[in-house]
This record gives sequence, structure tokens and C-alpha cells, in this order.
Amino acid sequence: MKNDQAWGFLSPFSPSKWISIALLALSVSACGFHLKGMGSNSKPTFKSIYFAQTAGVRADILQTLKQLLKASDVILAQSAQAAELSLSLSATGYEVSRTSLSGQGDTTSELLKMSQSFTVNRVMTETLLLSATVTSFRDRRIDIGAALASSRELKDIQQQMAFDLANQVIDRINRAYQSKQPALEKSESIKASEPSTRTDEQP
Repeated sequence: MKNDQAWGFLSPFSPSKWISIALLALSVSACGFHLKGMGSNSKPTFKSIYFAQTAGVRADILQTLKQLLKASDVILAQSAQAAELSLSLSATGYEVSRTSLSGQGDTTSELLKMSQSFTVNRVMTETLLLSATVTSFRDRRIDIGAALASSRELKDIQQQMAFDLANQVIDRINRAYQSKQPALEKSESIKASEPSTRTDEQP
């Protein structure tokens, strides 16, 4: 069951959320930005990236993604021509499935699924580097008698999921970049050595 009202885009963020994001950026910068599963190769090896498409992307995912990239010294280019990679993000997917009900038929627990599809292109060679979808799941118990607390808990869970997805996006891009880097460098070298087709007029 899809639930569009449950997730929203959390925009604008509350002051406390902005403070949390700022602390997040500082903490990942201080610890060297170690993505899970990346070991000593945790820091992205690509130098710059351009956000070509972001329509429909959750605000918290986009904000966290940019903060994590900045914290790892990746330049967020203002144009594709100025970037090494071009990133296109599809609209964020979100689904809520009821997993248990009370005797009165009220939902008492649910499974949250948040997904983010994206494609990354190498700008210089105009080739596809990666096309993937990352997903995050969370189980949530609902306190029917404390609606306000339950709503706050939901927002916290959604932001945790957004952080998880942002981490996964960078992780997948970096893995693909590292695995294909030798071939990409060879392709760029060949392209750079090709003679120019420009013909200058002789005086």
C-alpha cells in the first residue's frame, strides 16, 4: 500500500534538522568519511559531480547526499561540462505496508520501504558508468494512543532511511568508478590524442 501522506518531502526542514545536518557533515569530515563496506577505499575517488536531474527526489535525501559529497571534498559542479560525472536521480519511491492490526482494525505496525533510482554518466567520454536502485527498509510499531510522538518518530525514521540511501548512492558510484577507472582513463587518453578536426585559415 502506498502512502503519499506519510512521507512528504519534509520541506522546509525545522531548525533542529538543519543543525543535525550540519553536525552530520562535520562528523563525517572528521572521521574521514568511511562508507560502510568500503574499508580503506571509503573516500570517493571521483573529484567532481553534476546533479543533472533531481525532480521528485526527497529533500532530505538530496540534502544529505550533497552534504556527504562536500564533506569528502567532491566538487558539486554547476554544469555538466565542469564535472567528471553527471548524476540523474529519479523520483524517490516510498511504500508503506501494514504488518499487524489491533482488534479494532487499527494499524499497529508497518513496513516502510524507501528506494532511490539513479544513473551516472562519465562526462568526457559520454558513457554510462552506472544505473542502479538502492533501497532501505524499516519496521515501525505504531502507538495508537500517542499520535504526536508517533508522527515525530516517523520523521526520524524517514531521515535515517534518507541517510542510508544517500550513503548507498555514493558507495555504488564509487565502486563503479573504481572498477572501471583503468578503462575510462585509456578511453580518455585515446580521445585526447585524436587529431583535431578544426582547420585554421592560413594567413
